[in-house]
Amino acid sequence: MRLSADEFVAVNFRLWRARPATRRLYWLLGAALLLLNLSVGLDLWQNGRLGSPFTLVFLGVGVAYGLLRLALVRWQLRRGYQRQQALQQPVDFTLTATEIIGRSALGKFPGQWKLIRRAVWVGPDWLLLYPTAAACYYLDMRCLQAPATAADVARLLERHQIRQQRI
Repeated sequence: MRLSADEFVAVNFRLWRARPATRRLYWLLGAALLLLNLSVGLDLWQNGRLGSPFTLVFLGVGVAYGLLRLALVRWQLRRGYQRQQALQQPVDFTLTATEIIGRSALGKFPGQWKLIRRAVWVGPDWLLLYPTAAACYYLDMRCLQAPATAADVARLLERHQIRQQRI
């Protein structure tokens, strides 16, 4: 399985959007834009014209900030992918009852299940296994070999008491 740049960006962008700080920021931005819109609407309704053009400027800046931030995050994720050669190598994972084994052109890297801190399901296609807080294994659930299923993998994680999250 090879993780493409587009898949990396899509998975990590979805993780970023699900973070409480990101959701809070966009909720606050949306509330501020709504209030600015109401201000413009009331001003036009009461006076028949816009009393202060700065309200429209602030409104434009808020919309531009929201859109540019989304584009910047995607650009940073793509750049991060290009800088990490290990992500660009095809990796095959073998999941056993006792360990996870990864094989790529860079070598073989086994790890005990007890070293996995948490697992994050990103949509139906991706499972991210975190041995550390900052690094993870990207497992493409579409590449499971029959008769294995995503439910089998979930049961394996439960058996090893690995905390699971769905995004």
